[in-house]
This record gives sequence, C-alpha cells and structure tokens, in this order.
Amino acid sequence: MTDKTTIIRGGRLVGFGHCADPVDILIVGDTIAEVGPPGLAALPGAVAVDASNQLMHPGLINAHTHGHGNFGKGMAGRWTLELLLAAAPWITGNRTLEDKYLSSYVGAIEMLLKGCTACYDLTVEFPLPSVEGLDACGRAYKDAGMRAVLAPMVAELSFYQSYPGLLEALPPAMQKEVERLRLAPGDATLNAMRQSMQSWSD
Repeated sequence: MTDKTTIIRGGRLVGFGHCADPVDILIVGDTIAEVGPPGLAALPGAVAVDASNQLMHPGLINAHTHGHGNFGKGMAGRWTLELLLAAAPWITGNRTLEDKYLSSYVGAIEMLLKGCTACYDLTVEFPLPSVEGLDACGRAYKDAGMRAVLAPMVAELSFYQSYPGLLEALPPAMQKEVERLRLAPGDATLNAMRQSMQSWSD
C-alpha cells in the first residue's frame, strides 16, 4: 500500500525572507516531501488542494500548556498565580482517567484549530503522576494527531507549605482542609515517573 500523496497548490508561504511568495507543497503520507515554485510535479492521483489567496505557515509550537486545566477555562479571569494555585485542587482535582483524556484532547483540538501542531504539556496528578494518567494524556494527543511532550509537574511542597507562615495563618478548620493536599514524597514521585517511562505504550 502506497502512502497518500497530497499537493497544496499556490498558497503564500510565510517564513522565508521578507515576503510570502506562492509555492506548491508536496506531502507524501504525513511528511512534507518538497516545497517548490507553482507547478511542482506530483504523481497522478495525488489529492490537489487549491490554496491560492491563502497564507500558509509552518506549524506553531505551544511551549507551555496544561492539558489537565482545559475544563477550567472560563471559570475565572484575571487571577493572580497565587489565587490560581489555591483554587487548582478544586478546579482540576478528582478527575477520572476519562476526564484526563478528554481534557487533554479538548486542548489538543483547540491548538490544532489555531495552527499549533506540537506542544509541551506540563500535566499534573495528585498526589503524584501515574502510569495510567500519563497514558491517558498521551493517547489524547495521539488520537488528535498532535505531537506532544508530556512533562509531569512535580513538587514536594504544596502551595500552602511553600509560603512561610501561610499554613499557620489560616483558620484551624481550613488548616485541616489544606493538610489533605500534601504531595507525595520526592522519591515516590520519581518512582512513578520511572514506571511510566518503562511501561509507555507508544
């Protein structure tokens, strides 16, 4: 079975010099095989896409995203980092594996629709990364057709522990509530990440 061939004709390509000249782009399978002037040769049967009067650019890369947070969009605006970190356990916590998959998938689709073809996803699970959770996020990007680097967010101290005196300044009832947000020890987190790397399915 031969790879599908696509020829994109006449689009103006951004990224070479100070102008966007019309070019043809030959794609074989999922690989750009050649970029050349209009009239580029293609095998008979190639799917032709008319991109005349269209501006084209290489795929964008989102170098900082959080797949676990996509369901929380629109819940609040103009938050400081401190407010976001304080609310994060309630916004992104108690997620099933399906939730983790769908949240990452929704984010991937949004990025693809905006021309972003790769990302660096700092995903988080509480109290530590899991093989199943990282696999769910990875499958979401694969199913969306997007390249992604998954990097679990790791820490030994919660937000409340990291600010000197903050935990002690809270009312006693709230102190008990946030004590439940203690993260796993560093060794446990590193072991979970090693297990994920060793059992990665793709």
